[in-house]
Amino acid sequence: MSVRVLIVEDETAAARVIGLNLEREGFTIRSAGTAAEGLRLISDFHPDVILTDYQMPGMNGLELMIESRREWPLVPVILMTGQGDERLAVQCMNEGAFTYLTKPLNYDELTLMCRRAAEMHQLRCRLDLADSLELGHGLVGEAPAICQLRKLITEVASTDVTILVRGETGTGKEVVARAIHAASERSKGPFVAINCSAIPETLLEAELFGHERGAFTGADRKRAGRFQAASGGTLMLDEIGDLPAALQPKLLRVLEERMVTPLGADRSLPVDFRLITATHQALEELVEQGGFRQDLFYRLNVVPLVIPPLRERREDIPRLASRFAGLIATKHGKSIRQLTPELLVWLKSQEWEGNVRELENVIERLVIFCADGVLHLPEEGIESAILPPYREEKDRVLGQFEREYLSTALKLCKGRLSEVTDRTGLSTRQLYNLMKKHGLEKEDFFVG
Repeated sequence: MSVRVLIVEDETAAARVIGLNLEREGFTIRSAGTAAEGLRLISDFHPDVILTDYQMPGMNGLELMIESRREWPLVPVILMTGQGDERLAVQCMNEGAFTYLTKPLNYDELTLMCRRAAEMHQLRCRLDLADSLELGHGLVGEAPAICQLRKLITEVASTDVTILVRGETGTGKEVVARAIHAASERSKGPFVAINCSAIPETLLEAELFGHERGAFTGADRKRAGRFQAASGGTLMLDEIGDLPAALQPKLLRVLEERMVTPLGADRSLPVDFRLITATHQALEELVEQGGFRQDLFYRLNVVPLVIPPLRERREDIPRLASRFAGLIATKHGKSIRQLTPELLVWLKSQEWEGNVRELENVIERLVIFCADGVLHLPEEGIESAILPPYREEKDRVLGQFEREYLSTALKLCKGRLSEVTDRTGLSTRQLYNLMKKHGLEKEDFFVG
């Protein structure tokens, strides 16, 4: 695949000239006229390099770089500045820019810098993959089962076979799926994940398959679904056991024909994606109970990868705990020197029904309340550090659900509030109150 460069330049003529020069050198180009548009394009285009002007209305190039690193930290940014802006350029370099180029551009230099930045991006991705496989949250350790899992990941990644990742809640199923994608030939394509249990059935079908204009009330524009969004890359369907019965034959047809029919369309479109599904359920039992199609199960279970629960690899808990402590301490601006032997013994003795995710949460709470750089068992008991007040935890979980649900609804309905109320059952007043509570603006979901 060619190197992908996202050009963010508010001067249309300049962006076109830059794009034509890079295309002649074999680069694949997408352009955005504003930083906000550029940020929206990143998740669809998956660039190897972001080439952005510094001086732009609204968000400038430095702010774009800082914002992009929140979600795409591995993608290098090259800034273009005007003559006399060297001081600004140095500031950008200090903030982490790959390099800066002054206008008027030297296109030989531009080509060279884009190639070097792309090489660095590929190296970063390889190192990130190694970190996922050897030091990643769910895959740290030397227990035989986890070593075998890492070996299987490297073996199946180079193929295009359909994979079913099985494991209890919190074991790291998405970590495994992302590692497979990153090591595959589709790594430059998109990784698209959707949780089948988190989206209502009425929204899930349109989210997966997309829809045509007029397919339902309020559908005034057509929209590509997740199958199309994952074209050239990997689609992960998490909690596949919760896929509604009405959608199971439609998924089976997509897998058999590699064609997808958006809602309201009269013809099918070809799709090219690698499918990874995940579940914590025993799908065989669901098949026996009639809750899951047997033929679909066979199509999904071509290569099963099983992630062992944490209680079956207790020897890995100290290493996992130490890694989490270091990462979390850095995030919160703290320094952790040691985990006491008493704490490690206690950690190894627990059942960890929430697995690696639960362990990480426990360590985070201990780090937050640590004052001397040493993590130890609180005198009043570990529960005092890891069990939040009921109302606090209820508000946190409910708030997370509300924001995720509303964001999905607003995205699907393109920010049209009347359609959101029709499809969700919320009253207009409830919808406005929830949007205000979670800082959601309908304009953020409009599609131009």
